[in-house]
Amino acid sequence: MKNLSTIAQRLADEIRTQDWSDAHSRADGARHDRSLDRKGGEQLSPDESALVRMNVIWVVGQALAEDDPNFNVRAFAEAAGATDKWLYNKDGRPNRGIEAGLRATAE
Repeated sequence: MKNLSTIAQRLADEIRTQDWSDAHSRADGARHDRSLDRKGGEQLSPDESALVRMNVIWVVGQALAEDDPNFNVRAFAEAAGATDKWLYNKDGRPNRGIEAGLRATAE
């Protein structure tokens, strides 16, 4: 992975591996594994799940950025499983939306 602190990498791993497809209708913490789920229920589409994941990336990224002046939100987003739609423009260049999702902080 790319230059992430130990805690940032652990957080990114948790975000990446979480099933976000039913985050709008259940709260069952980090233990959720849809393959073992007997409840079923309404699922978000892949695009909607990616949107939830991206919001989580920005919220956690905001806190990490405030704690570490060298924090790289793009590397964090990639490690956390942000889709190419959020990371790159249609022509393949990095899209600046990842960085724009964080609030500017006063030094």
